[in-house]
Amino acid sequence: MELTHRIYESSKKEQNRKKYGTAKHQCICCLKPMKEGEVLQIHMNVHCEAVHPSVTVEECQEKTGAESQGYFPIGNSCAKKMPKDFLIR
Repeated sequence: MELTHRIYESSKKEQNRKKYGTAKHQCICCLKPMKEGEVLQIHMNVHCEAVHPSVTVEECQEKTGAESQGYFPIGNSCAKKMPKDFLIR
């Protein structure tokens, strides 16, 4: 089982950073503010890799070789570009 996967990064991320700035609830992949009801998250390590949900924050360094950064929201359209088994509801 693959424990990490490179996080999708939208080509419009920088454009969205300039347009929206920093929002409380925005997608980690494209930085667009997220709509109500979008509740998907990914666990990310310091290498900007998605970490499989079976790996806890405490186990992240040992199992992936990088410390956990915690959990981040991912919008529905960006989530479609990630393997489903890395998404957390």
